[in-house]
Amino acid sequence: MPQSVPIYLLDRLRSDAVPASVPGSLPVLFFGDPSTSLIATIGINPSKQEYLSPTGRELDGHMRRFETLASLRAASRITLDETQAYVAVRRMRRYFDSNFTVYGWFSNLSRVVEGMGMSFRERSATHLDLVQEATDPTWSLLFRSDPVQARALLRRDLPFLQKQIEQSDFRASVCTSAIVCKQVSQMLGVQFKRNGRVARLNWSVGTLELSRGLIGVAGWNTPLKRPTGLNLEGEYDLGKLLADQLQEVGIRLQ
Repeated sequence: MPQSVPIYLLDRLRSDAVPASVPGSLPVLFFGDPSTSLIATIGINPSKQEYLSPTGRELDGHMRRFETLASLRAASRITLDETQAYVAVRRMRRYFDSNFTVYGWFSNLSRVVEGMGMSFRERSATHLDLVQEATDPTWSLLFRSDPVQARALLRRDLPFLQKQIEQSDFRASVCTSAIVCKQVSQMLGVQFKRNGRVARLNWSVGTLELSRGLIGVAGWNTPLKRPTGLNLEGEYDLGKLLADQLQEVGIRLQ
């Protein structure tokens, strides 16, 4: 018998898609395994390329990254049973140890994470998003073309992210852009204590008081896929810098 899926995860899987959701997709609750992770990186939302080929066809076979309504043979999200939900969640937990090529967006971020002494593949780090829906168009285009829908989606999904952070054992959260830093700090009341600049990136480090204790928050302003002035070694060094700064404010990652 499959393990049960926590009710708040099941509820999010069953929640309605929005007009901009990739057809047939499920919300991506996490990339990797939060239950074993010491840090969580946070982005804006999953790319449509996690579900679709460049020609717009649903990824299948060895190319598939996540389950869909079609792969689960589900009529709709609301009809997902616990077995189907378990299969979907299991694939999310195994994202970084699967045979397919992990989406290239993670290559730069992986080096920062490794500089912090963590690893997506070794399940000491996981990735979360402000919005769990993969959208078509992309988030930036959606926000420009339909800001009402984008803001409504953000308001709907942020409480789920907050619950993930509060119920986890993460020692730190890492925000991967200015918008993520802003939303997380406003939502959770982050106290930023240190900041600086590396190449073209402005970074900040702070703390967050939760019922389970103090955790760290680190972040930077420019997405790593944009020109940042950092080479591969520089991305690793950024992670080491953030880990050192977190330790200075009382957060030990290891």
